[in-house]
Amino acid sequence: MRYTRYNYKKKKNNDILKFILSFIGMSVFVIIVGVLLANIIIHFLPLNNASTADASNKNEQVQTDNSENVSNEVSEGEADTQVNAAEVVDNDKSSEATQGTINTSFMAIQCGYFAQEDNAKEIFNNVANGYGAFIYNDADKFKVLAGVYAADEGQAIIDKLTASGIECAKVEFNLNSGSAIENQIAGIYDGYLEILDTAFKDDVKSFDTTDFKNWVSKLEDIKEGDKYEVLSDLKKHINELGTEINKEDVSNEMQYLYKILLNFNK
Repeated sequence: MRYTRYNYKKKKNNDILKFILSFIGMSVFVIIVGVLLANIIIHFLPLNNASTADASNKNEQVQTDNSENVSNEVSEGEADTQVNAAEVVDNDKSSEATQGTINTSFMAIQCGYFAQEDNAKEIFNNVANGYGAFIYNDADKFKVLAGVYAADEGQAIIDKLTASGIECAKVEFNLNSGSAIENQIAGIYDGYLEILDTAFKDDVKSFDTTDFKNWVSKLEDIKEGDKYEVLSDLKKHINELGTEINKEDVSNEMQYLYKILLNFNK
């Protein structure tokens, strides 16, 4: 019986010891696991935040880069638009010549009106070298003109002539901006005046008329209307020009343009 009781008591003590050791082991395990989890959380959370921040920065950078690309694309587009605009400037002029947005006011500068041609030539010689001057035979009289100009340019010529002691008077001509025919006439007229003015300059040997003639040929073909004959004659004259205009041609061409203006002398 003692043996049996001894064994019983011994077994009871072992169970308690095992329980204590098991509890201690479990506690240690829980503590270790807790510490490990804490370290993992502490270690990885900042990285995740940093990754998020990096991703956000990258997104912002991508957005910025895209914005820059878009900006560059717009700039390149504008550059193309500008290049295209330079290439179609003749088309813009053609459109202006049919929409009433071009200059329609012109001026002839008259420096004398004589019964004797010799007297007219004397005055003509005073203005011939500096201007596109010519003598116009008006029936049995002779007009000396220091050229024809756009109205805003003509006044400067008058001031210069007056300052040099040459008496002169302006004769103004205004074309109807509401007429498609007169707008075309004004557009062609204005462009041709620029050519003659350029050709008359001392440093210019001649002026190539190819582009101008091509532009005139592409204007709207108007078949009828008031002053249609004037427009038709002007287009024909331009079409028959040589490929170059030089100083020697300016006087005769100015005289022709003056005759065109006389159709609008009201």
